[in-house]
Amino acid sequence: GLALTLHDEREEDGAEHRTEKFLYERGLVDYVEHLVKAKKTEVVNADVIAFESEDTVKKISLEVAMQWTTSYTESVHTYANTINTHEGGTHEEGFRAALTTLVNRYARENKLLREKDENLTGDDVREGLTAVISVKLGEPQFEGQTKTKLGNTE
Repeated sequence: GLALTLHDEREEDGAEHRTEKFLYERGLVDYVEHLVKAKKTEVVNADVIAFESEDTVKKISLEVAMQWTTSYTESVHTYANTINTHEGGTHEEGFRAALTTLVNRYARENKLLREKDENLTGDDVREGLTAVISVKLGEPQFEGQTKTKLGNTE
């Protein structure tokens, strides 16, 4: 699970310090459910799709949770070694490419797309998607000093 506590320590006239606690016992699955609920939109797939993988030799682990909604916009949140990489990076690019490839393969194998039909675009596939991607790397390489974009190629 994941527990976050935010404490607002700003000094304001007579205002008490505010604390917000967030608990995600099922980790990214709970996080995605929270993000979807905040959108106030309907879900397309009832259950959050979640998976994880680890390569102990390369010292890399991946955790993904995602759910489609009726929204027209996508919302993809990425993290590298628990650092919010809101500018994305190679982990987000890889996720986007793999997701588009897998959805198109599924559509072709299940005759949802005919031979003469063009593949779905990445934008089509990700419309309404809410996803959280978390990678943990032995030696993360960030672009820039703010660590908001991951640059690793593995």
